[in-house]
Amino acid sequence: MRTKGFIEMLGATFIWGSVPLMGIWSGLPSAIFVFFRVLFALPFIFFFVLKHISLKEFFKVKPFWPLLLSGIMLGVNWVFFFWAIKVIDVATVVTIYYAGPIISILLASIFLNEKVDFFVVLSVVLAFIGIFISSGSLTFSKGILIAFLAALSYGLLGFFSKIATFYHKATVITGWQILISVFITFPFLFLGKWGLSFKSLIVVIVAGVVHTALALFLWYDALSYISVSLASILQYLDIVFATILAYLFLNQIPVPAVNQIIEALLIVISGSLISLKEMKGTVVRLGRNTR
Repeated sequence: MRTKGFIEMLGATFIWGSVPLMGIWSGLPSAIFVFFRVLFALPFIFFFVLKHISLKEFFKVKPFWPLLLSGIMLGVNWVFFFWAIKVIDVATVVTIYYAGPIISILLASIFLNEKVDFFVVLSVVLAFIGIFISSGSLTFSKGILIAFLAALSYGLLGFFSKIATFYHKATVITGWQILISVFITFPFLFLGKWGLSFKSLIVVIVAGVVHTALALFLWYDALSYISVSLASILQYLDIVFATILAYLFLNQIPVPAVNQIIEALLIVISGSLISLKEMKGTVVRLGRNTR
Protein backbone atom coordinates (compact mmCIF):
# COMPACT_ATOMS: atom_id res chain seq x y z
CA MET A 1 0.00 0.00 0.00
CA ARG A 2 2.98 2.28 0.59
CA THR A 3 3.87 1.80 -3.09
CA LYS A 4 0.39 2.93 -4.07
CA GLY A 5 0.79 6.10 -2.02
CA PHE A 6 4.20 6.74 -3.54
CA ILE A 7 2.81 6.37 -7.09
CA GLU A 8 -0.17 8.60 -6.31
CA MET A 9 2.09 11.30 -4.91
CA LEU A 10 4.31 11.14 -7.99
CA GLY A 11 1.18 11.42 -10.13
CA ALA A 12 -0.02 14.47 -8.22
CA THR A 13 3.41 16.06 -8.41
CA PHE A 14 3.62 15.47 -12.15
CA ILE A 15 0.18 17.00 -12.66
CA TRP A 16 1.12 20.08 -10.64
CA GLY A 17 4.38 20.29 -12.58
CA SER A 18 2.40 20.57 -15.81
CA VAL A 19 -0.04 23.25 -14.63
CA PRO A 20 2.20 26.14 -15.83
CA LEU A 21 1.68 24.82 -19.36
CA MET A 22 -2.07 25.12 -18.89
CA GLY A 23 -1.77 28.71 -17.71
CA ILE A 24 0.27 29.64 -20.78
CA TRP A 25 -1.78 27.60 -23.28
CA SER A 26 -5.04 29.12 -22.05
CA GLY A 27 -3.99 32.51 -23.41
CA LEU A 28 -5.99 34.12 -20.60
CA PRO A 29 -4.90 36.78 -18.10
CA SER A 30 -3.74 35.08 -14.91
CA ALA A 31 -6.70 36.19 -12.76
CA ILE A 32 -9.20 35.03 -15.40
CA PHE A 33 -7.44 31.69 -15.70
CA VAL A 34 -7.54 31.24 -11.91
CA PHE A 35 -11.26 32.11 -11.79
CA PHE A 36 -12.27 29.50 -14.36
CA ARG A 37 -9.90 26.95 -12.88
CA VAL A 38 -11.42 27.15 -9.40
CA LEU A 39 -14.93 27.45 -10.85
CA PHE A 40 -14.64 24.13 -12.71
CA ALA A 41 -12.87 22.49 -9.78
CA LEU A 42 -15.50 23.59 -7.24
CA PRO A 43 -18.17 20.86 -7.87
CA PHE A 44 -15.58 18.08 -7.62
CA ILE A 45 -13.96 19.59 -4.54
CA PHE A 46 -17.35 19.85 -2.84
CA PHE A 47 -18.13 16.25 -3.72
CA PHE A 48 -14.85 15.26 -2.11
CA VAL A 49 -15.47 17.41 0.98
CA LEU A 50 -19.06 16.25 1.54
CA LYS A 51 -17.96 12.65 1.11
CA HIS A 52 -15.87 13.05 4.25
CA ILE A 53 -17.95 15.45 6.33
CA SER A 54 -21.57 16.57 6.60
CA LEU A 55 -22.90 19.78 5.11
CA LYS A 56 -23.71 20.95 8.65
CA GLU A 57 -20.12 20.44 9.72
CA PHE A 58 -18.87 22.29 6.65
CA PHE A 59 -20.81 25.41 7.63
CA LYS A 60 -19.49 25.41 11.19
CA VAL A 61 -17.02 28.11 10.29
CA LYS A 62 -16.30 29.85 13.60
CA PRO A 63 -13.80 31.38 13.63
CA PHE A 64 -14.14 32.31 9.97
CA TRP A 65 -11.22 34.72 9.64
CA PRO A 66 -8.47 32.10 9.08
CA LEU A 67 -10.62 30.45 6.40
CA LEU A 68 -11.26 33.82 4.77
CA LEU A 69 -7.63 34.92 4.81
CA SER A 70 -6.31 31.56 3.60
CA GLY A 71 -8.91 31.55 0.81
CA ILE A 72 -7.89 35.04 -0.27
CA MET A 73 -4.22 34.05 -0.23
CA LEU A 74 -4.97 30.94 -2.30
CA GLY A 75 -6.44 33.08 -5.07
CA VAL A 76 -3.80 35.80 -4.76
CA ASN A 77 -0.81 33.46 -4.86
CA TRP A 78 -2.18 31.68 -7.93
CA VAL A 79 -2.76 34.99 -9.72
CA PHE A 80 0.84 36.05 -9.05
CA PHE A 81 2.16 32.62 -10.02
CA PHE A 82 0.44 32.48 -13.41
CA TRP A 83 1.33 36.09 -14.04
CA ALA A 84 4.99 35.36 -13.34
CA ILE A 85 5.24 32.43 -15.76
CA LYS A 86 4.14 34.74 -18.56
CA VAL A 87 7.01 37.12 -17.78
CA ILE A 88 9.96 34.81 -17.06
CA ASP A 89 10.76 31.13 -17.53
CA VAL A 90 8.76 28.48 -15.71
CA ALA A 91 11.76 26.86 -13.97
CA THR A 92 12.76 30.12 -12.27
CA VAL A 93 9.21 30.89 -11.15
CA VAL A 94 8.54 27.41 -9.77
CA THR A 95 11.84 27.33 -7.88
CA ILE A 96 11.32 30.74 -6.28
CA TYR A 97 7.70 29.80 -5.54
CA TYR A 98 8.90 26.92 -3.42
CA ALA A 99 10.33 29.39 -0.93
CA GLY A 100 6.69 29.73 0.19
CA PRO A 101 6.70 26.89 2.73
CA ILE A 102 9.89 28.32 4.21
CA ILE A 103 8.16 31.68 4.65
CA SER A 104 5.24 29.87 6.32
CA ILE A 105 7.53 28.26 8.87
CA LEU A 106 9.29 31.57 9.52
CA LEU A 107 5.97 33.34 10.12
CA ALA A 108 4.82 30.54 12.41
CA SER A 109 8.04 30.85 14.37
CA ILE A 110 7.53 34.60 14.82
CA PHE A 111 3.77 34.87 15.38
CA LEU A 112 2.77 31.42 16.69
CA ASN A 113 5.75 31.07 19.03
CA GLU A 114 6.97 27.96 17.28
CA LYS A 115 10.51 27.04 18.19
CA VAL A 116 13.19 28.55 15.97
CA ASP A 117 15.98 26.00 15.72
CA PHE A 118 18.96 25.38 13.51
CA PHE A 119 16.88 23.72 10.78
CA VAL A 120 14.57 26.72 10.48
CA VAL A 121 17.43 29.21 10.27
CA LEU A 122 19.40 27.10 7.80
CA SER A 123 16.32 26.51 5.62
CA VAL A 124 15.48 30.21 5.45
CA VAL A 125 19.08 31.14 4.61
CA LEU A 126 19.35 28.49 1.87
CA ALA A 127 15.99 29.44 0.36
CA PHE A 128 16.81 33.11 0.07
CA ILE A 129 20.31 32.44 -1.25
CA GLY A 130 18.56 30.42 -3.95
CA ILE A 131 16.27 33.34 -4.79
CA PHE A 132 19.28 35.69 -4.91
CA ILE A 133 21.12 33.37 -7.30
CA SER A 134 18.01 33.20 -9.47
CA SER A 135 17.79 36.97 -9.75
CA GLY A 136 21.47 37.22 -10.60
CA SER A 137 21.84 40.46 -8.64
CA LEU A 138 20.34 42.59 -5.91
CA THR A 139 18.15 44.32 -8.51
CA PHE A 140 15.19 42.03 -9.11
CA SER A 141 13.58 42.04 -12.53
CA LYS A 142 9.83 42.43 -12.92
CA GLY A 143 9.41 38.68 -13.35
CA ILE A 144 11.52 37.87 -10.29
CA LEU A 145 9.54 40.36 -8.23
CA ILE A 146 6.20 38.86 -9.29
CA ALA A 147 7.51 35.35 -8.58
CA PHE A 148 8.66 36.48 -5.13
CA LEU A 149 5.19 37.97 -4.46
CA ALA A 150 3.75 34.60 -5.47
CA ALA A 151 6.08 32.89 -2.98
CA LEU A 152 5.24 35.42 -0.26
CA SER A 153 1.49 35.01 -0.72
CA TYR A 154 1.99 31.23 -0.84
CA GLY A 155 3.82 31.52 2.47
CA LEU A 156 0.94 33.53 3.93
CA LEU A 157 -1.45 30.89 2.61
CA GLY A 158 0.45 28.20 4.50
CA PHE A 159 0.57 30.36 7.62
CA PHE A 160 -3.18 31.11 7.67
CA SER A 161 -3.96 27.51 6.71
CA LYS A 162 -2.00 26.32 9.72
CA ILE A 163 -3.98 28.64 12.00
CA ALA A 164 -7.18 27.33 10.39
CA THR A 165 -6.20 23.75 11.28
CA PHE A 166 -6.42 24.70 14.96
CA TYR A 167 -10.19 25.02 14.52
CA HIS A 168 -11.21 23.19 11.33
CA LYS A 169 -10.59 19.93 9.48
CA ALA A 170 -8.35 20.01 6.41
CA THR A 171 -11.26 19.07 4.14
CA VAL A 172 -13.30 22.01 5.46
CA ILE A 173 -10.37 24.35 4.84
CA THR A 174 -9.94 23.03 1.30
CA GLY A 175 -13.59 23.56 0.39
CA TRP A 176 -13.72 27.09 1.75
CA GLN A 177 -10.44 28.09 0.14
CA ILE A 178 -11.66 27.05 -3.30
CA LEU A 179 -15.06 28.70 -2.76
CA ILE A 180 -13.53 31.97 -1.55
CA SER A 181 -11.09 31.95 -4.47
CA VAL A 182 -14.03 31.89 -6.88
CA PHE A 183 -15.49 35.02 -5.29
CA ILE A 184 -12.26 37.03 -5.06
CA THR A 185 -11.29 36.36 -8.69
CA PHE A 186 -14.80 36.94 -10.08
CA PRO A 187 -14.44 40.78 -10.30
CA PHE A 188 -11.50 40.36 -12.70
CA LEU A 189 -13.96 39.17 -15.33
CA PHE A 190 -15.02 42.80 -15.73
CA LEU A 191 -11.51 44.30 -15.80
CA GLY A 192 -9.70 44.51 -19.10
CA LYS A 193 -10.33 42.72 -22.36
CA TRP A 194 -10.22 38.97 -22.73
CA GLY A 195 -11.94 36.26 -24.72
CA LEU A 196 -12.76 32.63 -24.03
CA SER A 197 -12.09 30.55 -27.13
CA PHE A 198 -12.92 26.87 -27.47
CA LYS A 199 -9.26 26.02 -26.83
CA SER A 200 -9.17 28.22 -23.72
CA LEU A 201 -12.36 26.61 -22.43
CA ILE A 202 -10.94 23.10 -22.80
CA VAL A 203 -7.70 24.15 -21.10
CA VAL A 204 -9.40 25.70 -18.06
CA ILE A 205 -11.74 22.72 -17.70
CA VAL A 206 -8.75 20.37 -17.69
CA ALA A 207 -6.92 22.67 -15.25
CA GLY A 208 -9.92 22.64 -12.92
CA VAL A 209 -10.82 18.97 -13.09
CA VAL A 210 -7.38 17.39 -13.48
CA HIS A 211 -4.82 19.86 -12.14
CA THR A 212 -6.92 20.92 -9.16
CA ALA A 213 -9.54 18.33 -8.20
CA LEU A 214 -7.88 15.09 -9.35
CA ALA A 215 -4.43 16.11 -8.12
CA LEU A 216 -5.90 16.99 -4.74
CA PHE A 217 -7.68 13.62 -4.54
CA LEU A 218 -4.41 11.84 -5.31
CA TRP A 219 -2.64 13.93 -2.64
CA TYR A 220 -5.13 13.12 0.10
CA ASP A 221 -5.32 9.43 -0.81
CA ALA A 222 -1.52 9.17 -0.89
CA LEU A 223 -1.40 10.55 2.65
CA SER A 224 -3.36 7.48 3.72
CA TYR A 225 -0.33 5.36 2.88
CA ILE A 226 2.76 7.56 3.27
CA SER A 227 3.84 10.14 5.83
CA VAL A 228 3.29 13.87 5.42
CA SER A 229 7.04 14.46 5.66
CA LEU A 230 7.80 12.02 2.82
CA ALA A 231 4.97 13.48 0.73
CA SER A 232 6.29 17.00 1.28
CA ILE A 233 9.79 16.00 0.17
CA LEU A 234 8.47 14.14 -2.90
CA GLN A 235 6.46 17.21 -3.80
CA TYR A 236 9.69 19.06 -4.55
CA LEU A 237 9.93 16.91 -7.68
CA ASP A 238 7.43 19.43 -8.99
CA ILE A 239 10.42 21.66 -9.80
CA VAL A 240 11.99 18.89 -11.87
CA PHE A 241 8.77 18.06 -13.73
CA ALA A 242 7.95 21.72 -14.40
CA THR A 243 11.44 22.40 -15.75
CA ILE A 244 11.46 19.35 -18.02
CA LEU A 245 7.95 20.01 -19.38
CA ALA A 246 8.74 23.69 -19.99
CA TYR A 247 11.81 22.62 -21.97
CA LEU A 248 9.90 19.98 -23.99
CA PHE A 249 6.74 21.96 -24.76
CA LEU A 250 7.80 25.61 -24.47
CA ASN A 251 11.44 25.30 -25.49
CA GLN A 252 12.45 27.16 -22.35
CA ILE A 253 16.10 26.64 -21.45
CA PRO A 254 16.99 28.25 -18.11
CA VAL A 255 19.91 30.67 -18.46
CA PRO A 256 22.40 30.41 -16.97
CA ALA A 257 21.88 26.66 -16.48
CA VAL A 258 24.41 26.38 -13.65
CA ASN A 259 22.65 29.11 -11.63
CA GLN A 260 19.31 27.38 -12.18
CA ILE A 261 20.65 24.04 -10.94
CA ILE A 262 22.25 25.59 -7.84
CA GLU A 263 19.10 27.60 -7.11
CA ALA A 264 16.86 24.54 -7.43
CA LEU A 265 19.13 22.43 -5.22
CA LEU A 266 19.17 25.09 -2.49
CA ILE A 267 15.38 25.41 -2.49
CA VAL A 268 14.89 21.61 -2.51
CA ILE A 269 17.37 21.11 0.35
CA SER A 270 15.75 23.97 2.26
CA GLY A 271 12.26 22.55 1.84
CA SER A 272 13.41 19.03 2.67
CA LEU A 273 14.97 20.23 5.93
CA ILE A 274 11.68 21.88 6.87
CA SER A 275 9.77 18.72 5.94
CA LEU A 276 12.03 16.61 8.14
CA LYS A 277 11.54 19.07 10.96
CA GLU A 278 7.77 18.63 10.65
CA MET A 279 7.86 14.81 10.73
CA LYS A 280 5.89 14.70 13.97
CA GLY A 281 3.26 17.18 12.84
CA THR A 282 0.70 17.55 10.09
CA VAL A 283 1.38 20.44 7.76
CA VAL A 284 -1.39 21.78 5.54
CA ARG A 285 0.06 22.90 2.19
CA LEU A 286 -3.15 23.42 0.30
CA GLY A 287 -1.95 26.45 -1.66
CA ARG A 288 0.78 24.67 -3.68
CA ASN A 289 -0.91 21.26 -3.61
CA THR A 290 -3.78 22.54 -5.62
CA ARG A 291 -1.62 24.51 -7.93
